[in-house]
Order: sequence, then C-alpha cells, then structure tokens
Amino acid sequence: MPLGDALKEYLDDSRVLQRKKAGPALAAWDEAVGPELSARATAVSFRRGELIIEVDNSSLLSELRGFASEDLRTRADALLEGATIRKLSFKLKRRS
Repeated sequence: MPLGDALKEYLDDSRVLQRKKAGPALAAWDEAVGPELSARATAVSFRRGELIIEVDNSSLLSELRGFASEDLRTRADALLEGATIRKLSFKLKRRS
C-alpha cells in the first residue's frame, strides 16, 4: 500500500482530523460549564452541529438531559465563531 494511502487510512481510523475540527466546540463546552462540571461531563465529539457529551453517572445524565441541556447548549454556542452547536447529546460514559 502506498504511504499516502496508508496515512489517509490511519487518519480516518484514528479520527485525528475530526477531533482537530471539533476542538473549538469541545473547548466551548469546557468553558461554558466550568472545570467542575466538565470533569464529570466531558465533550467527546462534534459533528454536523451535534456535540456529544459523556457523563460520569446516571443521575447527572438525567439532570443534564432534563433540566440544563438548552441553557448549556446556548452558553457553549455563544462562545463559538463560525460553527453552531444545534444539539447536545448526552450518553453515559463506559466503565473500563
């Protein structure tokens, strides 16, 4: 396999370029929610306007989904230039 093809395959598989593009949205989440909450509810990806947040426990997951989602989305979105966070999706973090 030519080196260029191997490199492209590696970048696609590792999602390095996706994470680089998602960086501003992930940082906006951290800033919008502050260090205490971002340690327990971590932004992990951003694609097509949807910011995916992994949450430490089910009670926090329920709280974020039910009560705080729109406020947090608005605060994070206001910190971005050029991209728009249209939706927050929360999921429970997998335990290893």
